[in-house]
Amino acid sequence: MDKELKLQEKKKQILDALKRLLEKNVYSQISIEDVAQEAGFSKGGLRHYFPTKEELYTELIEDFFNQIEKDNIGVMKGLDHNDKAFISTLFGIERFLLDKKNIRIFINIILYGFEDEKIMAIIQKFIRNHLNMYEDIIINNRDDKDVSQEDIQLIGRTTQIILLCAGLFESIDPIRMETPLLIEYILQLFRMKRIS
Repeated sequence: MDKELKLQEKKKQILDALKRLLEKNVYSQISIEDVAQEAGFSKGGLRHYFPTKEELYTELIEDFFNQIEKDNIGVMKGLDHNDKAFISTLFGIERFLLDKKNIRIFINIILYGFEDEKIMAIIQKFIRNHLNMYEDIIINNRDDKDVSQEDIQLIGRTTQIILLCAGLFESIDPIRMETPLLIEYILQLFRMKRIS
């Protein structure tokens, strides 16, 4: 087995262990020793791959957010700019955010970001990239192309808020929300004209 591949497999094993712990615990209660034990490593063995807790979380966050972005891009690839592409993207995001395990990991990552500027910078980059993706979708799915950048950005951010809150609230107090109906509401939001 190639050395780089083996390294990546070991890192994945450790990151998967951290994800399992974050699904059940608050990030501040998880020690490097806990992650090492869950992954089947010694503390020193884990530190060979991730010398600091910050490096461990940084890699987890980048992996976590890259997966979300890959899913979004994969859904969008090869589709025309129309409702079908947008609906597919929203279904992918909604599927991700309605998964209780993912929302717990996501919340833990955000909480950690409030304590560490480097972690917050990674989170901010992801949120901005995600917003830019929505802005592109909005621009390509509106009949009236004379909408302001400010309005496009506001609609994109509103969509982010709706989807994140829907996932969060469904993980706390599920009402078995109908995803197609939520997406239809968001589509209507994308087509709205500014109320003056």
